Amino acid sequence: MTSDPAAKYFSGKTTSRDRAVFEAGIAIGMIVHQFTGIPVKRPEDIELIGKVIENAVKAQPFREDAKIEIRMEDLSGSPGNPYSYTTLKTRHIDARIVVRYNNVRVVARLRYIPELDFNLAYIEDIEEL
Repeated sequence: MTSDPAAKYFSGKTTSRDRAVFEAGIAIGMIVHQFTGIPVKRPEDIELIGKVIENAVKAQPFREDAKIEIRMEDLSGSPGNPYSYTTLKTRHIDARIVVRYNNVRVVARLRYIPELDFNLAYIEDIEEL
């Protein structure tokens, strides 16, 4: 059983499965609302931002893993132009978050789906251990 001092605040009807899915949704929401809009100018910034997002997600309770891939177009812009940069958008982020709460592991994804032309957050897998 997971040691969770906050469990007493959740409805007694909340299952471990419910809670694992809830925690995965919180992680995806955090990525979308806290990290989009970051200015990006250099290709090396992309890897650094991805690692920062991964570490921030893993700092939250019950996160087993986080893998972030940032896919951005050419960042070269106009050399010498101080205003030549872009910002991180949700469609640039491919996130895979693994949450474990008690005996349930959830894999959640956030990625751009071209056929939907939408940045979809979804449950990729749920496993009862």
